[in-house]
Amino acid sequence: MTRILIFLFIFTSVSLSSAQAVEVLSRRLTITFNQTPIKEALDEVARQADFEWSYNARILSPTHRVTLQARDWTVREILREMLGENYVVKSSGRHLILKKEKPPKSELSGVIRANGTNERLANVTIYDKKTLRATTTDSTGYYKLKIKKNSQIVVTRLGYRDTLLQVASLTPTHYNLQLKPVAIPANDTPALQLAIRHSLKKAASEVDYFFNTQLDKWHELNVPDTFSRQFQISFLPKLGTNHILSPKVANNVSVNILAGQSAEVRVFEVAGLGNFTRNKVQGIQVAGLFNLNKGDGNGVQVAGIYNHTADSLKGIQLSGLVNTVQEVDGIQIAGLLNVASEVTGTQLAGMLNVASNVDGVQISGLINRTQSLGGIQIGLINTAKEGRGIQIGLIKFSGKRILPFFNWLTKPSK
Repeated sequence: MTRILIFLFIFTSVSLSSAQAVEVLSRRLTITFNQTPIKEALDEVARQADFEWSYNARILSPTHRVTLQARDWTVREILREMLGENYVVKSSGRHLILKKEKPPKSELSGVIRANGTNERLANVTIYDKKTLRATTTDSTGYYKLKIKKNSQIVVTRLGYRDTLLQVASLTPTHYNLQLKPVAIPANDTPALQLAIRHSLKKAASEVDYFFNTQLDKWHELNVPDTFSRQFQISFLPKLGTNHILSPKVANNVSVNILAGQSAEVRVFEVAGLGNFTRNKVQGIQVAGLFNLNKGDGNGVQVAGIYNHTADSLKGIQLSGLVNTVQEVDGIQIAGLLNVASEVTGTQLAGMLNVASNVDGVQISGLINRTQSLGGIQIGLINTAKEGRGIQIGLIKFSGKRILPFFNWLTKPSK
């Protein structure tokens, strides 16, 4: 019995905490006013939504009366309808602070709903085509985005028709939109599900998991295109000139003070700590600690600790400790370890080289290991199950044979 009571107490506490955790401006009310004085109306909203007001009473007109019928509106929507555009409301805990001032022209906000059903649409991506600033609607369909003069705003969500908004001097700072649903072709559904699973798997399997949030998955689905930029600079992923859409941008040149994300590198990228690339690296990629490329590469990767290319690399991988790649056509040089499935070229490591098939040279301070060798192995311990080539070292494993010093593989092992 005691355990049941404890469980009920904890459950009730968590439920109350969750309810209180809903941001005040997002709480929904059904409320009616008919020629109600503004102060009384504000007090009634506060009572029903369970928050406290903080404002100077002199900013309210004593003659201002409110007539309103709101059904399942958010506190934000109700206050905007009651007060108009000459007031700004800010949230602080369970308090709302009311000031008499116009919202800045550099911000665009509003609520996005579905055309026909009037349903509030969460996870809609709203972005500026010029600056790539972006945001996503919350559970109430509300959005707020910093804009510039003559911005082109794109509103997009999977399953709905894209909307383009051209910002002009007369564009209101509060802009509600309705998106028209469009059918997703049945043939695209399996591919779409596969893309979602693949995106989640990639995010969960890499070091940049920390920088991949649920919102990134919606941006990935809502904005399938890749943008191109000549140059970008960032402090951390999503804290730079490409903002939160940085994983969707192919940059010619990328400078990351600590770390940065991009879809592609086309010429040169450098980072104090690490680079995250989603699709492809062409040119030179340099990082103080690590480079993580989820696609293929054509050029040079240089890192203080770790290089990783998920697919193929044509060129050079150079790291202080570890290099990993699926296929390499060129050179891997590491202070500790090189790992590859297919090697056409050279693996040079301080301790260990590992590959499935080598057509070239493996040189290490301790161990070289491959399934099939077509070239030369030089190391303290060399292993190859089959192939044609030369093994030089203290111990050599050739198929089932153990040989000292020197071995010449002339045919596949049986």
